[in-house]
Amino acid sequence: MADELGYHAVWVGDSHLIWRELYVLMGAIAVSSSRVRIGPCVTNPFTRHLTVTAGGMATLNEISGGRAQLGIGAGDSALKNLGKKRASLLSLENAMLALRKLFRGEKVTLDDYPAQLSIGDKAEIPIYLSAGAPRMQELAGRIADGVVLGYWPDLKKGLARVREGEAKQQRPPGQVEAVLWTPCAISEDGREALEAVKPQVARRLLSAAERGALSEEEIALTEPLRKAYDFHHHMGAEHSALVPDQLVDRYAVAGTPSQVRAKIEEVRSIEGIHEIAIIPWGRDPEAVIQAFARSVIQPLGG
Repeated sequence: MADELGYHAVWVGDSHLIWRELYVLMGAIAVSSSRVRIGPCVTNPFTRHLTVTAGGMATLNEISGGRAQLGIGAGDSALKNLGKKRASLLSLENAMLALRKLFRGEKVTLDDYPAQLSIGDKAEIPIYLSAGAPRMQELAGRIADGVVLGYWPDLKKGLARVREGEAKQQRPPGQVEAVLWTPCAISEDGREALEAVKPQVARRLLSAAERGALSEEEIALTEPLRKAYDFHHHMGAEHSALVPDQLVDRYAVAGTPSQVRAKIEEVRSIEGIHEIAIIPWGRDPEAVIQAFARSVIQPLGG
């Protein structure tokens, strides 16, 4: 379906206790499509050993005809539901460098033991870093092929930090491709769309609070949410009632077809955004995927 509708990529989430298995889904997508790029958005370096990720991605790249791309981050619900802390900046940097070597078929030392990937075609699989915090954004600019940024009020600041990272590494400005990752719901009933994205907005507000990025107004408005959020029901509908209406538009794209198209046009005007990736929300996510193609991709030419 994604091929026919004009999408460029399909990203799949990785949180093993609450979502279906990543590599099974990506394999199914690979054999049922011919054009779209495919990858996790995002995996982490702890719940899957780096060699497991390297082998899985090499296999995906092989069966998809070279369409694999890897999204990696510090870990969210996948780690929180195990009582584990998110990956540190240094561990992520080391993970990305090790994965790049493994993809090339080079030897790396992991936990004081040599490892080398002997499958696949030794391809340069693009690595995208999910980066919400300033230092993570700078790291993406220094060593990643791409960066995944959320639909946040401080989006332009995040892009600027990525460019700072590029400059520190003497990379050309804009070499790191920026993907804007946003919750999306489309309905002729704008109110229905707004309610549909609230579970995802709940998590985004919590994440912004964790990194000190909420305004005083937002801190006050989200206090009940921050106290009640349950990661075993990550982005579950029960969190919707705790999300104030006035905050939805700051952290998601939701509304009627014309409203969503206008918001996407606004985002496309921001210099440095290479790709807009939607997380479809609502009673029928497939209908949202189709509506976005009709209302946005086709009228705007991709």
